Amino acid sequence: MWLKEKWLDLKVKIKNHNFQWKFKLIVCLPILVFLVASDWITKAIVVNNFNLGDHKVLINNFLHLRYTINLGMAYGGLQNSKTLVIVLASIVTLFMIILFIFLNAKRWLIPLTFILSGSIANLLARSWAPVNQDGIGGGVVDFLVWGFTLFRSDQYIFNLADLWVNCGIAIGIVVVIIELIIFLRTKFKRKEAN
Repeated sequence: MWLKEKWLDLKVKIKNHNFQWKFKLIVCLPILVFLVASDWITKAIVVNNFNLGDHKVLINNFLHLRYTINLGMAYGGLQNSKTLVIVLASIVTLFMIILFIFLNAKRWLIPLTFILSGSIANLLARSWAPVNQDGIGGGVVDFLVWGFTLFRSDQYIFNLADLWVNCGIAIGIVVVIIELIIFLRTKFKRKEAN
């Protein structure tokens, strides 16, 4: 009986929830499609025009191209655990899709869209990326390298999907800072009014 009540309560909450579908379809979905497509197009260009291991300077002292297949996660973590990486990436992506569906705060939907697009792009790209130098498939095409050494940034090879995730995190941090400022201003105004 208790479980049935909870189930009915959940159904009512879902039915009455403001999902912000219009904003998600008009604003977030086009952003997501554009970001995923641009990532896949750049990966396809690299795969079709470069050999594994090729290195080229795109913008001197700023951005280089170094084509590699990354079997692991961000920054090359878990290189020898391809299955674990795919399972973890799938779980995180599924969680973010569920969060995206139920989240209705527009200020959080844009950063989440960037993060979700990077996650989806890399996860699905693992299915079509070529094998690495050892003949192992299931990796992701990484090809961008910063051309400067600040924080050892020249040691990390990434792709646009990774960049989208970082942009989403940066936008999220800006949202947190703005919300914190608004909260503190409101709190001080209330103190002054009393």
